[in-house]
Amino acid sequence: MKKILSLALVSMFALGTGCSKKEATCADVVDHTIEIMPAEFKDKVAADKDKAIAKCEKLSPESRKCAMDASNMEDLMKCPKS
Repeated sequence: MKKILSLALVSMFALGTGCSKKEATCADVVDHTIEIMPAEFKDKVAADKDKAIAKCEKLSPESRKCAMDASNMEDLMKCPKS
């Protein structure tokens, strides 16, 4: 039992310090957003990718993280817009 608890604590410590992912770039955010969009919107957004990246650059880090964590459009719509 002590061994399991020790492993759990070490894992929690490792996850909380120094092992976090690098912050996603706006190009990553836009690419991910395009991936989860309905097919009828993908081409339009992809065609205006530079504008979408510029808009993303004005967003807070929390908004960008939320967009990257979204697995569908419903989740994405819940993200802060600023």
